[in-house]
Amino acid sequence: MAYSIGLLLIVFTSVFIFRISKNKSNRLLKYIPFIITILSIAMVYLKMIFISNGYEAISDIVMIIFLSITSATALIIAVSLEIINRTKRS
Repeated sequence: MAYSIGLLLIVFTSVFIFRISKNKSNRLLKYIPFIITILSIAMVYLKMIFISNGYEAISDIVMIIFLSITSATALIIAVSLEIINRTKRS
């Protein structure tokens, strides 16, 4: 149940960010995967603190580790694309 609420929150947030960036700039679209994974880490952390029972916290920690690796990768890719685009414009 908590994952479905978190998934809906992520979908609405990504649609909101897409609508904002559609009118202003395409630069924000590169950072959407990073933002989504950070929100996912926050949701899993809140689930781990308030909802998890017994050994469920261990699987939540593993999920946070995987999401942290994914967010770092997404941030590195977005920043590298930003640098490449700036060098092409210059």
